Amino acid sequence: MQICLRMWSRNTALMILLGALFLLAPAPSPAQQKALPALDQKLDPLRARFNQDVGKVRLIVIVDPTCPPCRWGASEIQKHVLETIPTDKLAVYVVWIPVLNFQDEATLQKNGLKESGRVPDSRAIHYIDPNGFSGKQYSTVLNVPYHAPAWDVYFAFGPDVRWEDRAPTPTEWMFQGEGFDRAHLLDGHKFAEQIQKLLATAGSKATKR
Repeated sequence: MQICLRMWSRNTALMILLGALFLLAPAPSPAQQKALPALDQKLDPLRARFNQDVGKVRLIVIVDPTCPPCRWGASEIQKHVLETIPTDKLAVYVVWIPVLNFQDEATLQKNGLKESGRVPDSRAIHYIDPNGFSGKQYSTVLNVPYHAPAWDVYFAFGPDVRWEDRAPTPTEWMFQGEGFDRAHLLDGHKFAEQIQKLLATAGSKATKR
């Protein structure tokens, strides 16, 4: 009995010691955490990167990190597009935008970082858009009813598309929600097929050159 008590006491002391060491361990400093770039009114640095990647098929995903359908849509892009199309001729830009809930820049940064794990592919670059500029610009491009912001939208651009003064019109696009032709409703398999066709076109152009 005494032996058992001694062993229990030693184990308890060891657990207490390990717990104390865990609590005393320094937490990761903010400088060690990767921050998502914020978009300005011209949608830079997204616009600059988009033009830098001319020659690739590019995707822009505009989603709210607090919106369950948006989170599902981002996961669909990862699962049905990025995981099935391994080419380096494909680039993806995920823009996290505040729509459903109040999210100041710090909160959006935290939420965006958390949900960025839904699209972990190395070809994906994540941004935050605290002022919703991307939603406003693409509201005009898509002619969204009642001038509502464009969000929960998924765009694909051919390799020759350049971003000039205004946001470029997508070559293919899909959405979730209401307000558009249901033929554009997000379908990961269908979107992947559309992207494969754009990549094939890009490949044939490169061969001709």
